[in-house]
Amino acid sequence: MREPDPVWDELDSLFGPVRTRSERGRRNVAVKQLREAGATPSEISVAYAWCAKTFTVFTEMALVSHFGRAQHEAMPVESPISIVRRMADGG
Repeated sequence: MREPDPVWDELDSLFGPVRTRSERGRRNVAVKQLREAGATPSEISVAYAWCAKTFTVFTEMALVSHFGRAQHEAMPVESPISIVRRMADGG
């Protein structure tokens, strides 16, 4: 049995387990790049949800390719009226 790997395990839960050498190779590349980005399992889930809304079909590598954009677009955006109200209140 292997040690838990949060990045690999999150991809496993989202994309399913790898079954071929080719799948394992692609997963390893994705895991390496996500680790380099400092990705957490919750951020990977956010990126997966973004990809699911954006693309009909996608792979781990598509998730990696759009990881930063998915994080950025998932951030809550304050509405202009909220900004005006906050500024009027001195905040």
